Amino acid sequence: MRPHVLAAALLSTVTAAHAADDVSFPTVEVRAYKPAASDNLVTIHNDRAQNRTLGDMLAQVSGVQSSAFGPNAGAPVIRSLGGSRVQLLEDGQSIMGMNAISGDINIPFDPLFARSATVSKSSNSVRYGGHAIGGSVEVDSGLVSRQLEERDHQLELVLRKGHNDFDAQGLRLNVNDGRKVSTNIELSFQRIGHYDIPGNSKASVCNTGLFPAGGGVNTFLADSCQKEARVQQVYNKSSQPYIEQFIKNNPDWADGDFSFYTNNPTSVWQGKTYVNPANPAYVPGTPRTVENRINRDVTPDYHGALGNSYANNTHVGVGSTYFFDRGYLGVSLDSKDSKYGVPGFSMENQPFGANYDAGLPVGVNIRQDKYALEGKLRTPMPYVESAELRVARLDNTSAENIGATRANAYAFGTTQAELLLTQQRAGALTGQLGFARRTRGVTGDGPQRYLPDVTTTTSAVFLTQHLDLDWASFDAGARHETVAHAVGASSFKPSRNASNTALADRDFSLNSYSAGAAFALGRLWGATMRYAASARAPEINELYASNRHYAIMTQEEGNQNLKAERSRNTELTVLFGLAGFKLSGTGYVMKYGNYLYLGYSGLQTGNRLPLKYWKQTDTTVEGFEVDAAQRFGLGAYGSVTVTALADLVKNKADHPDTLRARNDGAYLPNMPTNRYGAKVLWENRGWKGWLSGTYYARQKYLGRSVSEEVPLDAYRLVSFQLSRAIASPTPRLTGLEVFVSGSNLLDDEARPHNSPLKYIAPLPGRAFQVGLTMTL
Repeated sequence: MRPHVLAAALLSTVTAAHAADDVSFPTVEVRAYKPAASDNLVTIHNDRAQNRTLGDMLAQVSGVQSSAFGPNAGAPVIRSLGGSRVQLLEDGQSIMGMNAISGDINIPFDPLFARSATVSKSSNSVRYGGHAIGGSVEVDSGLVSRQLEERDHQLELVLRKGHNDFDAQGLRLNVNDGRKVSTNIELSFQRIGHYDIPGNSKASVCNTGLFPAGGGVNTFLADSCQKEARVQQVYNKSSQPYIEQFIKNNPDWADGDFSFYTNNPTSVWQGKTYVNPANPAYVPGTPRTVENRINRDVTPDYHGALGNSYANNTHVGVGSTYFFDRGYLGVSLDSKDSKYGVPGFSMENQPFGANYDAGLPVGVNIRQDKYALEGKLRTPMPYVESAELRVARLDNTSAENIGATRANAYAFGTTQAELLLTQQRAGALTGQLGFARRTRGVTGDGPQRYLPDVTTTTSAVFLTQHLDLDWASFDAGARHETVAHAVGASSFKPSRNASNTALADRDFSLNSYSAGAAFALGRLWGATMRYAASARAPEINELYASNRHYAIMTQEEGNQNLKAERSRNTELTVLFGLAGFKLSGTGYVMKYGNYLYLGYSGLQTGNRLPLKYWKQTDTTVEGFEVDAAQRFGLGAYGSVTVTALADLVKNKADHPDTLRARNDGAYLPNMPTNRYGAKVLWENRGWKGWLSGTYYARQKYLGRSVSEEVPLDAYRLVSFQLSRAIASPTPRLTGLEVFVSGSNLLDDEARPHNSPLKYIAPLPGRAFQVGLTMTL
């Protein structure tokens, strides 16, 4: 490949958050054997600070934001898509569980020792199936060594102390015999009692926006703010000039306050005339009734500290690899526990006027156990360069509690296997052939259960080809996938509002295709193009959910007659590079057929939750991303790298029908807002420091739930980190690094528009963390 063609491929993955190759600043790892058009890969290396969730780790990649379901649950949202549309993997195997269905369930993630996360911002369905219709994220846990380490042992100790941030401790041990066997052990803990916030937990519009000028109540906002909001017509005792004397003497005859007042100076009761005294409170011209606006908090409005925001995370893992002449074989056992509160949120089904002080907080308990085997064999047969096998068993249990009582619990048991054959290079042509199979069983229990027991079996075969010429690169791929959902026998009962009567099995046959190209346009310019046609089978909640799903504040009703979701994605990236300056701009249009969304019926159920049904419509997702980077040498003072980003995404129904337009609007609610950010990194002789700032604009593209979504104020997030690598005082201590970091330095009230909890739980306020890493 010519140097300027490779430079174009490099440029295409530049992002504002990734400019230098070190562990204390996110960096880009370019996979030069693929053109950028093939998958738009960006790899973030873990800086081990300020990453509470996987969504936080990736939030500075252009086009990617965190779902921010409170500070303890954050999943990647890629170009407005998340959940079942973004495939999540660890060491090549899917780790999607309840986190893809219920936003308050966090992704099990180790912020201390996860080595990196690779994001594909384009549809990656050819490689990973329908759940990657909106992209994919793959985490390298660091448990499995894929090449032998240089040293025969290494112990890494990590200590973190946080102010409004995690306290964390961990160790990572590698031992190997220098020839055949390498073993890794990881142990980590992260804890926090609560998060401090600037101001109140509930947004000011929860008080100022509940009663529109045109009258009535904005029920969508009231529900989102977890408020009891009602308008009562109350009799005005100042509206009539006289007091009804007979009723005053005989109050049992009164039908209400209005019975005690009259416009007449005398009244006749039972044949007797009564003289009515003057009303001393009378004000001429005042209306007979006045509005009494009731505005009560169903859940507490905290000040300064975010209630029920504790978190405790534990990770224990061991992995061992055996190396032989033509490859390796690795096994790993991994267990992650997470317990945390869902702040400002209640599952209590209390009627209007109840004692809301008796409401109980919501807690989440997650346990994930993963057993995995992976191996690679070079030249296993003629024309095959290598064969890779991955097999894993994933047991994921997620439980939601109301106080100490379990509301529901779901167990996801997944067995998966993939065989990947890489063909030997034939001139400029390379490629891969893959086979995958996954069986997932979902079982549930608890009084607030909203999903039946379902077993899902997925089988797939896929082929990719890559042609690398001197002047351009081309790639193409295809995947055939079958998905079968089988409903099991259980005590689950759909609600009386359900679309489904008797639950039935469903199966889908899906085909996905992709093609891309990368070109050099002279010595300074480059361009990449990509097209993908992808398909996704409806997930089990979209097909079968019924009853209250409090995590999304909805009475959720599935529809087992839904069709497969399909998309046609077109993407163009233009690249420019000159004297160390790099610029890339990407525009994309994703045309969805049968796009799945939760549509509001216009009704509320008896528990005051909006009644919503899974529906389908044609939808267009479009947007752009701009990334720039410039490095400056400062001689004896080191170097400075300046990066910047801007992005915008719109998710809009193409031809909404009357019901959709009235109840849900053209745009879906909770869409990411556009951003502008910049970052400065300085490095010099063991010192590393960065300062970043990102502006999140006020949302212009608003959804509806009968009432229009209420936008919140723009905000700025400013963060920094400064670290120092210290020369080892002893031969046994091979590395010592200290750091200090801070986030939300301006203490802004930050409420991401794409967060379902934006009205009741802002992001944490100003926070700091100091840390020490020792390597022995």
